[in-house]
Amino acid sequence: MLNVKCLVTGELEENCYVINLGIKALIIDPGDNADKIIKYVKDNKLEVDGILITHHHFDHVGALKDIQNEFKKAKFIDFNDSGDIAIEPFHFKIIETYGHTLDSVSFYFDKYNVLFTGDFVFKGTIGNYDYENEEKMVKSLKIFKYMPKDVIVYPGHGESTTVGEELENNPFLKGI
Repeated sequence: MLNVKCLVTGELEENCYVINLGIKALIIDPGDNADKIIKYVKDNKLEVDGILITHHHFDHVGALKDIQNEFKKAKFIDFNDSGDIAIEPFHFKIIETYGHTLDSVSFYFDKYNVLFTGDFVFKGTIGNYDYENEEKMVKSLKIFKYMPKDVIVYPGHGESTTVGEELENNPFLKGI
């Protein structure tokens, strides 16, 4: 079973996620407070095999260098990667979700029914975007209508939600 731990970091209260299957772990968006993230990993005797970045805003990568220095063997994944990725025992898809930024991606662990969206979609809203990126954002939002409604959405800030809840209640997803 996939364990998802949310560690809220930094002044902007960014959600860093440490996910694990047994002792194998991935860190998603180490935004700040590297010591807090490292302590959680060590206290739980986890082996970090990957570091995933949804986008490169400071509040999502502020602790990245320290985390990479601590977990030197961890594979680094961001918008430069694409498609289906395997970091055993994890298998996930990288979905381009441009709009908030032009390097924004989401990570979909379909076997476990979870999606990590960074600042692309939050509970009840979406991430801010520049006007010239509006078309890209609308295109990205359309992925929601093709996903199972029970997929759990873990955003970069705030509480988790589901695809179904967002399709029903998020004003930016109405009519998509």
